[in-house]
Amino acid sequence: MTRVLHTADVHLTPDDPEREVALRTLLRRAEEADIDVVTIGGDLFDQPESMEQLRTDLRNDLFSDRPFDIVLIPGNHDIDAYRGDVFFGDACTVITEDPFSHWTAADEDLRITGLPYRERPNDELLLSLQDREPFDGTEVLLLHCSLDAPFDDYETGDEDTRRYFPVTEDLLSELGFDYYLAGHYHSPHKVSFSTGAEFTYPGTPASTSTSETGQRRVSILDLAHGIDFETLETHHYAAREFTVTPGNEERLLGDVAGWADQHASDSAEASIHVDGFIEVDEDEFHEELTAAAAPAAVTNETRSVEHVLSHPLFRSFQEELQEMDWEEKTNEKVTDRTLEVFSQLSARGKI
Repeated sequence: MTRVLHTADVHLTPDDPEREVALRTLLRRAEEADIDVVTIGGDLFDQPESMEQLRTDLRNDLFSDRPFDIVLIPGNHDIDAYRGDVFFGDACTVITEDPFSHWTAADEDLRITGLPYRERPNDELLLSLQDREPFDGTEVLLLHCSLDAPFDDYETGDEDTRRYFPVTEDLLSELGFDYYLAGHYHSPHKVSFSTGAEFTYPGTPASTSTSETGQRRVSILDLAHGIDFETLETHHYAAREFTVTPGNEERLLGDVAGWADQHASDSAEASIHVDGFIEVDEDEFHEELTAAAAPAAVTNETRSVEHVLSHPLFRSFQEELQEMDWEEKTNEKVTDRTLEVFSQLSARGKI
């Protein structure tokens, strides 16, 4: 049964070798996992000129002599890289035919329809996709698009707010594919359509900006189980914000150390931001914080409030707060905000 590893938005550039390392990593994963075909949903290159500098490495190394096929389409960043007759390696099929063309698995249980990038879908294209040649097996659409979906977060690298090849669930559902393997959004997402079809963005295999945090992923399509994600040990950014309150410095240091131990790996560029108020010596706390966070970088915006804690007005506030039947988190937020106000008033000589 055919298995697919899907990636997109590699954004290869000679200036960032970590992206090529990520591509090598996922191709090695494909070989180890007995993948039959690797799909790349556009933007393999960051710019068309990057293709001319990197294509010989791809042809002679990465995309040749593989036990699986590689099928890729152009994206909005590299559509011009595929003009003319170019050869990327004996394992690689580049789909540039207008309006689309097919790749069929050796077992003939799966067919991929590759849709080269274009600005917008039009009626002629949609009718052509609906009237495509029938296939007795699982059908996959490989495309580079902006899906209108309720994602909590999405990243498109250094793109502007323009939506490239905008589509909706209803529009794609009318095409009648079983799976939609897409590129363009840099965060991993999976959407289950009401028709039973599944749609996925794998996200970038290596972070292309500091906003792309967390371990990177690939999408795995198994015809028996559908689409799942697998993590990659590739370059990524990891970031975490902490807030400390007076008296909880030791607990905060423990939380920081625990997070750094889990996320500050060899493949992660980790950073920690800490704000709030402390009642201990600032120099000593900074040294302990730096040690706890290592090897992650630290931004320390904490402030000592020892002078505030001893103020009669703040003591009165604390007594009244203890009488309130609030949850601990609510008490911490109220205390933090009150300390902020007291500190500002103290700095201005108002109290």
